[in-house]
Amino acid sequence: MEGSEIRIIVYANNNIFDNLIVAPSHISSCSKDYARPDSANNELKYVCFKLNQRGLNSYLVSKYVYTMKRSSYYRQSSLNMWREYYKFKVHENSLVIYIKLRMPKVQYLDYKWNERITQMALERRELDHAMSWLSTLGGGFSALGETFEHCAEMAGKISVRQLQLALRLGDALLVARCKLWAALSLLQRGYLRVSKNIVRETYRLSIDKKDIRLQNMCKGVWAKLQYTYKVKRQLRKP
Repeated sequence: MEGSEIRIIVYANNNIFDNLIVAPSHISSCSKDYARPDSANNELKYVCFKLNQRGLNSYLVSKYVYTMKRSSYYRQSSLNMWREYYKFKVHENSLVIYIKLRMPKVQYLDYKWNERITQMALERRELDHAMSWLSTLGGGFSALGETFEHCAEMAGKISVRQLQLALRLGDALLVARCKLWAALSLLQRGYLRVSKNIVRETYRLSIDKKDIRLQNMCKGVWAKLQYTYKVKRQLRKP
């Protein structure tokens, strides 16, 4: 540990919640198996202090650690405060501050955040539900699209709607699958070049993400493309 650094250990009972090395330029986490303040410590290079015997409010300590991580100015001020408070000049030794947590007398609930999380969970549930129905409906129209062009067109519209939902969900692999379903619809309607480009792009993504399922889907659509090109060449022959 460098001379400009201190170590802060946040604990309660037998649990260590944070084991931090605080320096002017950064704050980093260490392994949480560090010795508790009441255990024997024969490493003379450390000078240990217990901040408060009764413990500090856990909400307060959480805010303190969070602010140090976010603000370099606050972190530097904290380091200066610790050295001034303990009259400590770092040479060969390193300062370790133990902060004991205690349960707050009053617990509070963040109702606004709870409402936001609830809304997000319900929205995700409805989006997943809609995606399932659209997949079933799109699969039916896609099967009929082999014979009827208007069914293939409807399957394409459904895949576009699924793509919008996938973008809302923020799932890159689901977005890729929706593009692949749209490519199948384009293939059935005769837009072979566009479909081929989509399949190639999606297959590269599946390789990068190591998604075997998506790779197999791409191979299936590619096989359909090859067959369609073959039929198209045969029809051109005199």
